Amino acid sequence: MLADRPPFEDLYRDYLGRIYAYVRAQVSSSADAEDITAQVFMNAYQAYGRFEARNTSPVAWLFRIARNATTDHFRAHGRRERLRRTIEHQPLAFDDPSRMAEERLQYRALLDHVARLPERQRDSIALRHSGLTFEEVGVLMSCTEDAAKMLYHRGLKALRDSVHKEGE
Repeated sequence: MLADRPPFEDLYRDYLGRIYAYVRAQVSSSADAEDITAQVFMNAYQAYGRFEARNTSPVAWLFRIARNATTDHFRAHGRRERLRRTIEHQPLAFDDPSRMAEERLQYRALLDHVARLPERQRDSIALRHSGLTFEEVGVLMSCTEDAAKMLYHRGLKALRDSVHKEGE
């Protein structure tokens, strides 16, 4: 094992939760998320002998595999599934029913606004909110760190503008 490359078991233990959370936010069911996450780590394990830490960080490498596996899942299941998962994905709420209903409506409205963003802006927001640095987001999206920041901030601005415009 190379000194600059941690044992695979450490990567699995340290990043399983983050990778699952990222994938789960993208797909409609926990079963799909579990299957895709398992595929991510199987692919990573098989390719770990070729991984070179000098080219990218282990977490960015894993998220690239996760992003590719999620994309493959959507290609296999079509765009309809992606739209359905965006609409159906709901946060957990433990308040009174009327408040839960209001939060659900607000959340669906926000997801509708997010779904209207260009794909690269959506991806930059999802990756950034999965805990990646802008540098790691840039590596995953094949752009510079500054371009990743730009995509993220333009996406947030577009969301704010869209929500504000609807509220008028």
